[in-house]
Amino acid sequence: MLLVRFALAAALLLGCASPPAVPDSFGVPSAAEESTPLGGEALALRRRDMQRAHRDMASFYATLESLHYRRERSGLILFNRFLDAYMGTHLDHLLSAEWQSRHPELMALDANLRLAKADVLIQMRETRRAQQVMDELARRYAGRETMLVEYPIGGQTTLEEALRILRERKWRG
Repeated sequence: MLLVRFALAAALLLGCASPPAVPDSFGVPSAAEESTPLGGEALALRRRDMQRAHRDMASFYATLESLHYRRERSGLILFNRFLDAYMGTHLDHLLSAEWQSRHPELMALDANLRLAKADVLIQMRETRRAQQVMDELARRYAGRETMLVEYPIGGQTTLEEALRILRERKWRG
């Protein structure tokens, strides 16, 4: 009897000691979750994330301007690598959903963030990628070109005028 209890206790302990089987997709939102508009606290969190990213991009733009002004080539190379990583892992994820370009509470912030991304890409001398962002902006906001946006950074203009300014800057560098 004691041996049976001991075997049962050992089996229970070994069962608890094994690593939990967590699927690889745990915590990763599905395509349906990514494309579903948010509400309540989730919407407020998305807005805060986008506002933070916009502030970051404005700071990055100022840093790039400073590095160009001081002609710090090695600093520019290192900072461009950092910006590529930041945009690839953080910013692109925030901008991937289509619904936020139509959501009344997020559409201006979404457009501002895309404009800041295009501006930073122009400073990085990545004109092809900047043009892709501008084309995406024009596609998403077709028919809403009179919407007010924060561009140039710290200023205010219509989306149509902001895209025109960006196109001109793209070729001047």
